[in-house]
Amino acid sequence: MDQGKESSQEKIDNIIHITRHNSGDVVVEHDTPVWFVKAKNIIYYILGVIETLLGLRFLFMLLGANPRSGFTAFLYAITGIFIAPFSGIFNPVSTTGLATRSVFDPATIIAMAIYALVGWGIVKLLWIRASKNGY
Repeated sequence: MDQGKESSQEKIDNIIHITRHNSGDVVVEHDTPVWFVKAKNIIYYILGVIETLLGLRFLFMLLGANPRSGFTAFLYAITGIFIAPFSGIFNPVSTTGLATRSVFDPATIIAMAIYALVGWGIVKLLWIRASKNGY
C-alpha cells in the first residue's frame, strides 16, 4: 500500500466521531481522537464521583446529619481525605439547635472548586496534546 494511504487509514481508525459546531452559516468540524475522548470521559467520571461525595458531605453537615450514623460516618471518612489539604483555610461556622448541630464548612466548597478546576485543566492539557497531533 501507499504510505500516504496507510497514514490516512490510521488517522481514520483513531477518530471516534466528528464534532460539528454551527456558528451562523459556518460549520466547523473537529476530528476527535479516540484516546482523548476516553481519557476525558474517565477524568470527568472520576471528578463527578468526587464532586458528588463532597456535595453530599456539605449538605449533610449543613443539615446537621448524625455523624454516628453508619452512612454519614462512612461519607465523612471518605471525603475527609479529599478536603484535608483545604482544612483550616477558613474556620467552619456552626450552630447548635435542640437536636442537631449544623456546620457550614468552607473547606468543602473550596475543595469542590479546586478539584473542578484541576479536572478541567487536565482535560485542556490533553486537548493541547491531541491538537499537536494534527487532530
